Amino acid sequence: MKEIQQKAAGNVDLGTEEWIEQYGRFVYGLAFRLTTDVQEAEDLSQETLLKAWLHCPELKNPAAVKSWLRTICVNEFRMKIRKQASTPLSFSDDLEALEWEGNLFTENIPSPVEEVIVSEEVGRLRDGCFLAMAGKLPLNQRAAFSLVDMFGLSIPETAEILDVTPKAVKGLLYRARLSLESFFRDHCGILDEKNPCRCSAWIEFSSNRNALQRETRTRITVLDYRDTGYQPDEETRRQILHYYRNIPDRVPPREWYDTVASAIGTFF
Repeated sequence: MKEIQQKAAGNVDLGTEEWIEQYGRFVYGLAFRLTTDVQEAEDLSQETLLKAWLHCPELKNPAAVKSWLRTICVNEFRMKIRKQASTPLSFSDDLEALEWEGNLFTENIPSPVEEVIVSEEVGRLRDGCFLAMAGKLPLNQRAAFSLVDMFGLSIPETAEILDVTPKAVKGLLYRARLSLESFFRDHCGILDEKNPCRCSAWIEFSSNRNALQRETRTRITVLDYRDTGYQPDEETRRQILHYYRNIPDRVPPREWYDTVASAIGTFF
């Protein structure tokens, strides 16, 4: 059984620990962008790798292991959120509207942003704030935005994972981008010095990024550009996409690898 799984996982010479080492950071990186929370990312990536290892024999093409892992991770994320939600979450009710909005979607290439020299603490806090606000997007918008704008997948690849049309993915991205744009355009001092929010002020208020994320989660329930009647601004969107696409990868702690290996080991 183990030999079959190793072949299906893409390399007959990889044991459990080596397989986790090779793909663990990849899965954790996606999980962190989807959950925007360290503990939830550790749990989601562990669940993803465990399920993948159990079902390795079902993988027909070993060369496609990363795309297979992405699909499992996104599906596990969506199932987890649905279990927590008080109302069902689905594409179906709004699919026609999403596909129509897909016609409004335009691809933006992020323009280089001249970074102000800031302390490492400010940089970490800014990245934490951007991730916290991505976490305020509705589930399916967050999934599409994470896969395309933060993880770099194509729209057709994302459509296959989410099991919707490419036009619906474009509609999800249109909504996600405008919702983030409308919030940051009116709040973030990085984008406009006239805005009230300053990273330095947050540092004075809190000594770490987690406190900022807790505060933003408490103050803002969900982002939706339609609530304010926001009209898109291309340059603002370019700047925001630049920041999201350059948020550093998070690396899981060493003990996380040991926990996953131990969990897999209990089955064999």
